[in-house]
Amino acid sequence: MSPKNKFLAHLKATLPGLKNKPEIDNLISDNLLSPFTVELPKSVLKEAQDSVALLFGLRQMPEYQKFYQADLEHLQIADPGNKSIAMSYDFHVNPNNRLKLIEVNTNASFLALGYEMYRAREVTLPVSDFSIQEIRRDIETEIKLQGKSTAKGFRIATIDDHPEQQRLYVEFLVYDEYFKSWGWDSKISDFRSVDISAADFIYNRYTDFLLQEVESAALKENFDSRGVCLSPNPYEYFLLADKQRMIDWSQPDNLDTWGVSAAERELLSSVVPACMDINSELQEDVWAKRKTLFFKPKRAFGSKQSFRGASISRKAFNEIIGHEFIAQEYIPAPEIVFETADGPQSFKYDLRCYAYQGRLQLVVARLYQGQVTNLRTLYGGFACVQFV
Repeated sequence: MSPKNKFLAHLKATLPGLKNKPEIDNLISDNLLSPFTVELPKSVLKEAQDSVALLFGLRQMPEYQKFYQADLEHLQIADPGNKSIAMSYDFHVNPNNRLKLIEVNTNASFLALGYEMYRAREVTLPVSDFSIQEIRRDIETEIKLQGKSTAKGFRIATIDDHPEQQRLYVEFLVYDEYFKSWGWDSKISDFRSVDISAADFIYNRYTDFLLQEVESAALKENFDSRGVCLSPNPYEYFLLADKQRMIDWSQPDNLDTWGVSAAERELLSSVVPACMDINSELQEDVWAKRKTLFFKPKRAFGSKQSFRGASISRKAFNEIIGHEFIAQEYIPAPEIVFETADGPQSFKYDLRCYAYQGRLQLVVARLYQGQVTNLRTLYGGFACVQFV
């Protein structure tokens, strides 16, 4: 049985409600799941756990939050009290089996599907005591952080931009089944048409991270008034996932201001690659170093509008000067060889490390060939990781 068909059979057996959704058979692409498992030393898992705890601990520091208060006020973003469920920290592994942070993602996909992938494959979970029930507890914690409760009649909505058109719409269906099995009223909605007054909690997969678009106005208004508990939300995104933070985390003066300890600085400097702003004053220096850099927008996601410095043209470089871009130390993706039906093949991969607050919950790998992660590579896709 193919990885896809085995996974579908597992989902239908685990979540019987999915049997009534015939479209599910067409919602998992042939290259979504890799048949392979990545093996890494346990030290990598330990460093992932430490890095997640460190970065969330940094976000919790009073001086850290105070440092950004003026920026947050300018953006009209207030602390809603709650944090962000199902977020991820994405890493590359260097030749010394040390982690390098690529980005923080508050709206990460594949946590639920990743958990079910491990169960379908009967592979040991990286964090042995994690289960999907922990997501329920995370949501209950989010609600309590806003002074509310998940008492009888709790209502939850999962939102995105045209969710039924999203590549991983199947994950929304999986979450919907989880939520209903917990006795919650659950709906999947486009962010434009969601009935916010009929939701206590919104699981937010929509990628207008700061809710600045005109179409996001109703959602922003309810977020501001705490009319609904929104998770992830703009406040959490700004403090952790805006790529400007990666520049800020590498500035010694900032670390002094925030009260970061010597041990924390050592791990931070090891995990966070060198990053800098791209502006007109630095453009010639950045251009000279371009072959060692990777350029990406501060507030985009995935590989959208990203450029490898070694291949960027001067014209393209000039066009991004003065825009919201960062230049990040280029950290090549690690490569791993697997024996396929077509012979041995090399795949690049990254690690997606899911977390809530400071706790690491799950790790998956994304295998691919080409310049950036994709779900179009034969034998590639999401894969389990064993730490040995």
